[in-house]
Amino acid sequence: MLPNSYRNALNWMDEFFNAIPSTSQVRTTSPAINITESEKDYRLELAVPGTTKEDYNIQLTEDGNLMVTLERKNENQEKEGRRYLRREFSYQHFSQAFTLPDDVDREKISASVKEGILYVDLPKKSAEAMSIGKKIEIQ
Repeated sequence: MLPNSYRNALNWMDEFFNAIPSTSQVRTTSPAINITESEKDYRLELAVPGTTKEDYNIQLTEDGNLMVTLERKNENQEKEGRRYLRREFSYQHFSQAFTLPDDVDREKISASVKEGILYVDLPKKSAEAMSIGKKIEIQ
């Protein structure tokens, strides 16, 4: 007879190596998102390990939102002679719209990917460009 702790460890290992989740059991997650601000700009950061710039699509929508879409195909190929027994690093599709503040210079938005983090830089407009008042000349 085995002690309970030993039996629990065996059950855990058995479940770990033999459990194959059905599609209804697979958990989907969204990337971790940071948004920061400085005097000059805003920065949006999405953490998705293993992604490249080809995995993303970033657009300004007609209503002025920033739409970030991640589309990544999970390849079930073996890596270096290893096959997956369980795979949870899965971001197959993610899409998020961000409402931009009025002071973002939409013409100067830029993006880059470094070490699995997408950086979207949103420069702020100058104070002059933000001034709402405008003198109208009478002709």
